Amino acid sequence: MLKKFFTYSIIIVSSLILLELLSFSLFSMLTGQDFDYATLQKQRLQRIAIIQKKLSPTTKETGKNSQALYNFHPYLGYVGHPDAKPWGELYPAFNHYGVLSVPNHVYPYKKADDEFVIAIVGGSVADIFANYVEDIFNQYVRQQFGFDKKIILINLATGGYKQPQQLFHIQYALLSGFELDAVLNIDGFNDLALSNDNLKHQVNPIFPSGFHIGLLSKIHSSHLDFHTVKRFSDYYSLYETELALLSFVESALLRYSPFLNLTANLWSKQTTQKLKQDEYQLTLKAQETMPDFFRGPQLEIEHNSYHLLAEIWGKSSEMLHAICQQNNLHYFHILQPNQYIDGAKPLSEKEKSIAINVDNSWGITAKSGYDKLIAKGQELKDKGIAFHDLSRIFQDTTEILYVDDCCHFNYEGNLIMGKEIADIIMDTLKEN
Repeated sequence: MLKKFFTYSIIIVSSLILLELLSFSLFSMLTGQDFDYATLQKQRLQRIAIIQKKLSPTTKETGKNSQALYNFHPYLGYVGHPDAKPWGELYPAFNHYGVLSVPNHVYPYKKADDEFVIAIVGGSVADIFANYVEDIFNQYVRQQFGFDKKIILINLATGGYKQPQQLFHIQYALLSGFELDAVLNIDGFNDLALSNDNLKHQVNPIFPSGFHIGLLSKIHSSHLDFHTVKRFSDYYSLYETELALLSFVESALLRYSPFLNLTANLWSKQTTQKLKQDEYQLTLKAQETMPDFFRGPQLEIEHNSYHLLAEIWGKSSEMLHAICQQNNLHYFHILQPNQYIDGAKPLSEKEKSIAINVDNSWGITAKSGYDKLIAKGQELKDKGIAFHDLSRIFQDTTEILYVDDCCHFNYEGNLIMGKEIADIIMDTLKEN
């Protein structure tokens, strides 16, 4: 009997040792990072802190989170929730004004005599641009044009914004005391794709994106329907399970186990992917069941919806131009690039796998409707508005630039667009 016990014990211990050795040897291949106790523990503790924040009582019980990404706003539809971090823990939070300012500019911004201040409006592409390129923008205009003022990029863009939010945001900013020299409007994709999405879900296209305010309308509702509560419950259960596993692995001796570290790492990655899928479904369903008073008056569409959307976009830009003229501000309107436009960029098979989703309804809209924006943009130009079509700015760039199947591009893409925009602005300033 004792002999059997020792035999089985040896088999179990040997199996565990083999399992640990196998996990250690496969760790890098399966996770994409080296096995390092200190690094893994730091990542685990950071993840635990994030989950605990998510599972605060107000979040778990009602779905209402003090760290919700957005808040309703009376003029802009929605703005960032102060202290929420849209780009993750490594980046700053939304400021008290409700936008992200990675350079940490004071809002409302008061300009100095040696500064040239540009407010940037638009959606997430404009948001990323404003927070990415200020330093390189300044370096470029000094070297290429000898421009002796410091350019300050004031971000007034937010993910999902579309006209007339850009128009309203400049009015709101000027009334709030921002001191500006120019307004740079980088838009187009949301104005077409999200506005068309609104129409499909019986939301007025002039209203903010239903995809973005649908879930917000649920979160702030005092009466959540059963299906929404169930989805929230399933969503937060994923966090609870992950937290239990990570806390278990963080126990004194277990944290050194390659097998448990591997298990926790892979589990977190799988959970993160599932959470993103659930967030999308939550958002989609919330948009479909949004109360009527968030949808606005219904519009009768007598012709192609893209014509209507281009008309709203164009009129908003004209009004924005007029406001800038009235306040002695330069106005620049940029039509943003997008990968779904025919001939907009040569895409390798690898970049296609990243950037193209044939089932993406927003991409389908962009592919079939961008020509209406281009035509409307030419009309704006003919009226004396500084409109510039950069929809095909990447047409000679073979390197991978796009980072998702929506509309976003990497740092190199922002540099390419930034230099072109800098040329446009400097050429205008030289003429005046």
